[in-house]
Amino acid sequence: MTSTPLRNLALAAASTLVFGGLMEGAARLLEPPPVQKQEYLWDWSERFKDAEFYTLEKGEGYPPNEETNVDGLRDVTRPIETREGLRRVVILGDSVTFGHGLEAPEAFPQLLEGSLRASGRDVDVFNLALPGWSTRQERLAYERIARKYRPNVVVLGVCLNDLAELQINLTKPPGFLLTLFKHSAAIRMALGASKREIGAVEELFAADGSARVKSAFRLFFDEVRTLKAEVSKDGATFAVAVFPFRFQVEPKAPAPTVQRRIVEFAKAENITAFDFLPEIAAAPADLFLDYDHFSKAGHDRVAAWLAARPAIAGEAPSASAAPAPPERVRELSLRARELEAKGRPPTPPATAKPAAIDEVIGQAVDDPSPRVRFEAARAAFYLGLPGASSVPALIRGVRHEDPRVRAFATWTLGEMGDIARPAIPALVALARQDGGAGKTGALTAIGKIGGDSPDTIPLLLQELKHPKEARRYRAARTIGRMGPAAAPAVPGLIEALHDPSALVRLHVVRAFGNLGEAAKPALPALIEVLNKDPDPEVRKEVSHTLSKLPGR
Repeated sequence: MTSTPLRNLALAAASTLVFGGLMEGAARLLEPPPVQKQEYLWDWSERFKDAEFYTLEKGEGYPPNEETNVDGLRDVTRPIETREGLRRVVILGDSVTFGHGLEAPEAFPQLLEGSLRASGRDVDVFNLALPGWSTRQERLAYERIARKYRPNVVVLGVCLNDLAELQINLTKPPGFLLTLFKHSAAIRMALGASKREIGAVEELFAADGSARVKSAFRLFFDEVRTLKAEVSKDGATFAVAVFPFRFQVEPKAPAPTVQRRIVEFAKAENITAFDFLPEIAAAPADLFLDYDHFSKAGHDRVAAWLAARPAIAGEAPSASAAPAPPERVRELSLRARELEAKGRPPTPPATAKPAAIDEVIGQAVDDPSPRVRFEAARAAFYLGLPGASSVPALIRGVRHEDPRVRAFATWTLGEMGDIARPAIPALVALARQDGGAGKTGALTAIGKIGGDSPDTIPLLLQELKHPKEARRYRAARTIGRMGPAAAPAVPGLIEALHDPSALVRLHVVRAFGNLGEAAKPALPALIEVLNKDPDPEVRKEVSHTLSKLPGR
């Protein structure tokens, strides 16, 4: 027979469950509809791997036109080292600064750099922005990325959705309570969920007296103060540039109360503030692609607007200003930057004399200054590919202690093709010692050169199992470039046909197509992929590969 205390405890627990269930049921009946957030308001925990910050797949540092740089941003890789006379401007922002919907050279930071350089200014303008970043991520980006470049000016690009995102993400309940918040209507009602979240930027104007909007401004101002303090501590100038939403230049637009509050705050905090809305108040809405992203014409307008701000552009250069040595590298660098800003491809090799290319290759590898080596490597990219006479210098580059020099040397050797065969032993040695991006670059170069060194197969098979998708698909592509000499890799390629990435599987199938007779052991596996792979592009590639194999 159950004792009285236990019976009372069970009864209390049952009563609590029943009462809780009734409360939850009532809450679900009475709960207001959930806030319908616009697509531009991101939940960081769902979008970012560490719930607060992210970057793109990091580039290797060379060539200058690679899609992402060594920091994982859509900008060119730049040397960490600065020099006297160089002005560095960092633009922190989100998808608007990033240049959503446009090519990288069309984004206003790149356009601003080109404009300032065309006026004779010696300046770097960094596009430190990614879609979905808000003021919190931009502050972290300054601390984790921008600071090491020692900028002279830091400009915070502010989009109005930044305020709403801070409110949505920084006022969430902590830990276990957040789980209850997501699944329990009673908890949401108790915590006032319907009053917590901002669903659209328009609320910043229409409900500016509400608690959630006041909280959004408070959180935003706190982040800006913290960022300004960090920038000032490093001796740089800090400014804020505020960008409007499209509805603010359309008929019946609300009064720009949000911009006014930000400008007033900036004035009180001794922060230079630029408001782009008055610049385009009477402009057509075709300066926008959508609700807040600028069109190409819009980015042109922003770049011209910022270039006219002395706080960003700095003083105009004097006519007597002497170029910083070495003059040859500086001249080539300025030409390279001009082409870079216009998005131009490298000039054909025939436009430069071999001796000039060899000279710059030598500076890119052997100069004692990291800055000169960097500028020379960038200039070499636009001069065109060197000839066999540059191979010894590039082999020294493969063995260099500076990873940027190694990236330059391996990429250049790979592009040179068969004449770079003497470099294969050095590239194999680099692939063995470097477990990072340098290994990928060395193996890729070997594949482009056409090297059939058996030493590379085990290294490539290791790469086929790397956690990063980019490393795996490049390994498969390099194996394919080796042709029949890659026969020992067939078992590893068969295993890689089950890779979770369709891109990797696609390159594995293409590799089999280049192996010829050596690919015959893979026929059963390829037929299985043809019948079962969920990706139509992979299945299509299998059909093409099977048609190429001998005996099919």
